[in-house]
This record gives sequence, structure tokens and C-alpha cells, in this order.
Amino acid sequence: MRTLLLIVHIAAAAAWFGHKLMIPRDIRGSLADHSQASAMIERVGAAAPLGIASALVTVASGVGLLVFNSWTASALLGLGIMAALGAIAVGASSARRAWQSLVGAVEGQDLPLAAAFGRRFSRAMGLENLLWLAALAAMVAG
Repeated sequence: MRTLLLIVHIAAAAAWFGHKLMIPRDIRGSLADHSQASAMIERVGAAAPLGIASALVTVASGVGLLVFNSWTASALLGLGIMAALGAIAVGASSARRAWQSLVGAVEGQDLPLAAAFGRRFSRAMGLENLLWLAALAAMVAG
């Protein structure tokens, strides 16, 4: 059971990180005209449920692995957990607000404003990815 849980944990973590790697490039390349921007909104919007689900499965399976270890964790593992929760917080707050503003700007056909919000969204995703990498490093080292 522990092996299955570990496989689920690793697969979910990979999906959480990997699903959004091309999104900043897609945003930059799609804001040239409104039809491309609208299509990008649909593509990225379709990826959001995968990101949310994979983040939650990553954390839930990580908790499951802790249960198998009788709730004992090293300090590095604790830092990894905090980094993962920080990544979720950044995604749920900063990235979400920037995304909603980007969508509003595209719907209002203000592509220069959409580009500004796209940069803000990309920075938030970059911070989320950095925290994800910190969590990975801590988990591997711990």
C-alpha cells in the first residue's frame, strides 16, 4: 500500500508541476489578437482543474505517507510540507486574482491590459513553481 501511495504522490506532484510549464509562453503568444486570446483563455482554463486536483492529491498522498511513517518527519520534510502549502496558497491567491483580471481584460478586449495581467500571472506561477521545487528538494533530502 505504501508503494502505491508513493507512486500516486509522485505522479500527482509531476502533474501539478508539469501541467503549467507552457502556460506563460501560451499567454505571451496568444495576446496578439482577441480570437487567439479567447482560445488561450479556454485552454488555460481547462488546465486549471488538473492543477487544483493534482495539488490536493499531492498533499493528501503526502499526509498518507506520513501516516505510514507514524507521523514522524524530519525538519527538512516539514519544510517541504510548508513549501508545498505555500505553493498552493500562491496559486489560490495571487495567481487566481491575476488570472481573473487577465480573463476580464480579454473579455473587455483590452489586450495591453491583458498582457500586463498575463505577466503578473506568470510571475505568480513562477513563484509557485519555485516553492514546488523547494518542496521537492526538501522531500528528497529529508
